[in-house]
Amino acid sequence: MPLGGQNLIEAAASGCPVLVGRHTFNFAAASDEAVEAGAALRVDSYDALVMEAAALVRDDVRRERMARAGIEFAAAHRGATGRTVSIVEEVLAAWGGDARISRP
Repeated sequence: MPLGGQNLIEAAASGCPVLVGRHTFNFAAASDEAVEAGAALRVDSYDALVMEAAALVRDDVRRERMARAGIEFAAAHRGATGRTVSIVEEVLAAWGGDARISRP
């Protein structure tokens, strides 16, 4: 069933190789970028998922390479909240409003 996928950046950030299916439209860009970065593999079926997962369990080098790629991929995507807050502050300032947003 095409549900759209789940955010894979959290799994990648924790050093987990990620396997994704065909239906990743909720996180299409992140999924595509993770696959390109070597942090994730896209599989087309349940059987392919099981085969790839088993292959990763047996292949320490490949699994560790994907884990490192995942950590690097996630690090490259950190800071989105801060960037968004900065943009909102700029827009508020341009409108003449109070451009300070309380940050934790």
